Amino acid sequence: MALDPAAAARWARSAGIYGLLVIAVVLATIFVPGFSSPTNLGNVVTQSAALGCVAIGQTFVIAAGLIDLSVGQLLGLVVVLTCALTEGRGDLLLPVALGVIALSAAIGSVHAGLANRLRIEPLILTFGSLSILQGAIFSYTDRSVGRAPEALRWLANERLLGWPVAGLLLLAVGVLAHGLLRHTRFGLRLLSTGDNAESTRRAGVDVGRVRWGAFVLSAVGAALGGLLVAGRLGTGYPNAGQGFELDAIVAAVLGGTSLAGGRASIAGTIGAVLVLGVIANVLNLLEVSAFVQTLAKGLIVVGAILATRGERRREGPLAGAAAVRPAEA
Repeated sequence: MALDPAAAARWARSAGIYGLLVIAVVLATIFVPGFSSPTNLGNVVTQSAALGCVAIGQTFVIAAGLIDLSVGQLLGLVVVLTCALTEGRGDLLLPVALGVIALSAAIGSVHAGLANRLRIEPLILTFGSLSILQGAIFSYTDRSVGRAPEALRWLANERLLGWPVAGLLLLAVGVLAHGLLRHTRFGLRLLSTGDNAESTRRAGVDVGRVRWGAFVLSAVGAALGGLLVAGRLGTGYPNAGQGFELDAIVAAVLGGTSLAGGRASIAGTIGAVLVLGVIANVLNLLEVSAFVQTLAKGLIVVGAILATRGERRREGPLAGAAAVRPAEA
């Protein structure tokens, strides 16, 4: 059975990022002492898991033709609230975790409501939300608070049968996200909205509802990432989410998600997260300044914007009018 051109293109992009990952790992193994030790490789996966969750959520938003700059500070809020409210008590972990996920989803819903009803540009809207969330965090505390429960620390740091638990959780989230994006009506409509929102609306799709789903998924991804960061740090550090928004955008774009919308790859996003994890690990082992890494990420974003400027996606409306009947909207 022949592979359709769109699927072949997606496969090629994903293969490209994983090829880059292999090259990065091989070069690091050759030139960086200690990189290839099982402990260090496990650390790369463990430390990448939180960003992976955030980047997967960001992938949905960007694929819908939107953007969410608030995810870093939302992650930070989750870290602070989780540690402050549990104070290390394992019996409170489940209700608090569900509570911060629900709170994050509500914040995503607010973003969607303002973007849909008031027609506020997502870039401006979520940048304002970033400032509000940052203010909320520092109004609550300007220092580390609380403790993460032992169970959460285990999920974020330990291994199960030799495999990093956080990496296994990221894999599970990735499989679910891929299925949602590629094998559900919502995923097809989301890609169609990002490709051409007006045509999708004319096909009878509630574009506002699709965008609502994208913002909620982005917020939930930030919440899951925040829980992992809380477990990794062990305390509610108020600056824990600094820079995650840029890293998530870089990972999504590197993984094949178009900043113009309408094209995305969950597998590619995870591969890009691992590439960034390897780069960060190598820079740390070589004791290179973190500013170099930040500079590289900024250049990647600028390059991606230039590459997608005026882009006419050759895949066509992956879930456009032909994929959605008005009666199904």
